[in-house]
Amino acid sequence: MSQPTVRAGYRVGSAQVRAAAPGRREARLRPEHADRYPGVQANEWVSAAMLCDCVIARELLSGLPVGWRDRVLAPEHFEFRGGEQEGHRPRREDR
Repeated sequence: MSQPTVRAGYRVGSAQVRAAAPGRREARLRPEHADRYPGVQANEWVSAAMLCDCVIARELLSGLPVGWRDRVLAPEHFEFRGGEQEGHRPRREDR
């Protein structure tokens, strides 16, 4: 079986803007920080989990030291919507 190919030039998001699905956390890159995240479209709501994966992959593939400690998506750089209430953690069987 062939292995999936990882491409350095990725694009996150689509032109379609929609309301967040219940329980699904979404994030949107603030335009003033777009230069820090090549391939991520500013002002577009996308799955926060997918966005985290892309940001982590880009940093790991760059070979530079990883620049985050606590949160991958800095609240200063991204807006968030949806997801569970603050402090609520899903049960193991819900994950």
